[in-house]
Amino acid sequence: MPTKEIPRREAKKQERRSAVLAAAEELFSEKGYRNTTIQEVAEKAGLSKGGVYLYFKSKEELYLSVCLMGLAGYGERLTRAYDEAADFEERIRAVYLAYIEYALEEPALFRVLRDTFIEQVRHNLSQTTIERIERYIKGWLENGAGMVREGMERGAFSPQLDPYAFSLMCWRLATSLVELALLDDLVVIDPSGMDHVFSSSIDLLIQGAKNGASSSPKGKNGGERSKGRR
Repeated sequence: MPTKEIPRREAKKQERRSAVLAAAEELFSEKGYRNTTIQEVAEKAGLSKGGVYLYFKSKEELYLSVCLMGLAGYGERLTRAYDEAADFEERIRAVYLAYIEYALEEPALFRVLRDTFIEQVRHNLSQTTIERIERYIKGWLENGAGMVREGMERGAFSPQLDPYAFSLMCWRLATSLVELALLDDLVVIDPSGMDHVFSSSIDLLIQGAKNGASSSPKGKNGGERSKGRR
């Protein structure tokens, strides 16, 4: 067999796998994990049901793969926002807004990941799947806590602040605001005003973190930049 046939075959397999993931992402977002069937995924991807099982052993493995694909996308966007910011406060704001921006750009992925924190969905997933997704997200939260610690070390944030709790609150607030922004029949606020809400929300959180902080930073360099980003 000519060697060029092997790359072609691998490319075709990758193309089909990507088609399955794209179909699953859309269906899981629209119908939820429980109400989505492998047969529906197969039909949407243009494959047989058996064709889907060539790439994923079960619906749960397929769901986990969609989640990990989404987490990887978020990770890249958050890392870029972190790297491009100038200081710890700007990094907190940039990462927070990058999370929101990516969620609005990829609403299907956002909804699939959000559903892993809904009890009815969790009942249908194995503990291994839940823990694997949550470990990834916990890594983000720990990185956020690192940025908060830097602010505390500089004397810019209150010494009574709980860094991890602050990071957790930022994530959950951002998630709730994205859910609001994605509603089709949003009445409580003009959709054009959501950008202002996003920006104001992180400003308020940062201002709250500064409450009770000392007036002068600690040391010339004010602490090290947080480490351990994923």
